[in-house]
Amino acid sequence: MGVNIKSGNNAAGVANVSSTHELLVTTPQEQSQAGFVQLSSEVDDGTVTGQRTLLALEASDDYRLRVGLDQTMFNATFEGTNFPYGQWQVLATTQTVTQASQFLQINAGAGVANTTSAYCRTLRHFPTFGTYPTYVDMWLREVNATNANCISEWGLLYLTTANTQTPLDGVFFRRLSGGALKAVINYGGVETEYTIDTTNVPARDGVGAYDPGEVSHYLIVYHNDICRFWINDVLVASIECPAAQSSFTSSSNTPVGFRVWNAPAGTISVARQILVGYVNVSIGDQSTNKPWGHAMAGAGQGAYQAHAASNAGQLANWNNSAAPTSYTPSNTAAGYTTLGGQWQLAANATNDTDWCAFGYTVPAGTATLPGKTLYITGIRIGETVVTGAAGVNATYFFWAAAVGSSAVSLATTDTVGPPSTHAPRRVPLGGQPFLAAAPLGTVSPGFFVDFSSAPLVAPAGTFVQIIHKQVNGAATASLVWRGTVTIIGYWE
Repeated sequence: MGVNIKSGNNAAGVANVSSTHELLVTTPQEQSQAGFVQLSSEVDDGTVTGQRTLLALEASDDYRLRVGLDQTMFNATFEGTNFPYGQWQVLATTQTVTQASQFLQINAGAGVANTTSAYCRTLRHFPTFGTYPTYVDMWLREVNATNANCISEWGLLYLTTANTQTPLDGVFFRRLSGGALKAVINYGGVETEYTIDTTNVPARDGVGAYDPGEVSHYLIVYHNDICRFWINDVLVASIECPAAQSSFTSSSNTPVGFRVWNAPAGTISVARQILVGYVNVSIGDQSTNKPWGHAMAGAGQGAYQAHAASNAGQLANWNNSAAPTSYTPSNTAAGYTTLGGQWQLAANATNDTDWCAFGYTVPAGTATLPGKTLYITGIRIGETVVTGAAGVNATYFFWAAAVGSSAVSLATTDTVGPPSTHAPRRVPLGGQPFLAAAPLGTVSPGFFVDFSSAPLVAPAGTFVQIIHKQVNGAATASLVWRGTVTIIGYWE
């Protein structure tokens, strides 16, 4: 039955209504009588969907409202098939770890033998900072989560031998033999398990119930006083730090790890597996003011690291105990296809011609490989040394960099196409002189050009070119120069 509310004209015990018929409400002014007001943020008014989308405002365990101060420390995806050796380490006994089908696959070979295991962890150990929470987000699914005589674990997880039953340190999820899910705190090998009830946890997409065989979003929030475990945005465990401990883990820096372990005894009819699709680690609340390039490099995306499309690092032509091969001067082909490294040049009679000493292709994005952008924040042209006979004439080397070209040829121009083409955007770097008759071992100093305030940006599918130009050099065939080029930057 409806209740009519009319304006009470400030009469005691009667509610007031505005002239436009809204109920006038004032929250209690007495602290002892005050209740709670639920604050939320309207993400969408429902004009299209027909239903408003509201999200609760979120506060950390130190009462700080999250307002975009979080700083990412690590981010990893697993497109393609090249294992990210610059970010991850594998420890395994018989079982295997591979990258395929957009997942990091733990026990990829479906091993069912007793006393075998596969453990993959980040090379980097992530810090905890007292009252500032560390967030560990993991998107993964499990295969055969309910089978017997094996366990699976994921989170802040540290071991030095994959087949050790009890980890050495960490805060993590654990799937027991039979399928029960636990939240675990491990202080130097001493563990406490807490049962997680997933009865009311929804699926990640909100349709149906939580299923470990589907990709779910797992989150661990590590704070010195409390650790919280979330699944698909639902809090499933809150653990306060034991009174006898200074923190949850004996080390303040712990890697993110994933493990499948088969027990020493008992039949394992089907293989337990973990398929990891995405990992992010961040620090909350603290305005670290860390430069973005530092954050990306810390996440394993420095320019010296291999892009996901290649297992070769930046200085791939720096071979152990071997001199570089002299590059063939050309402005239509790359002398070297690496992103910097060693170079060697024999004297050439052609002057004032731009040569593409280095022509590196930023891998194009595909459906299975990330199309990352390379930000170049600095270039160092190393010292150049004469390693062959002296030249008759003085020689001067001009150096330049170019980004954004759609082809390796320095003659590429801007055209509408289709397909469109894009000319290299050149930036002068500097030069190096050599006097006539410079003896063997003569060195011209190197130099560094800082682009940190305005990086050179090379999008996916374009070229990074280091341009080398010889002026007034002698054509003596035995005159040879050697040097290095270092490109500093990060992938994004």
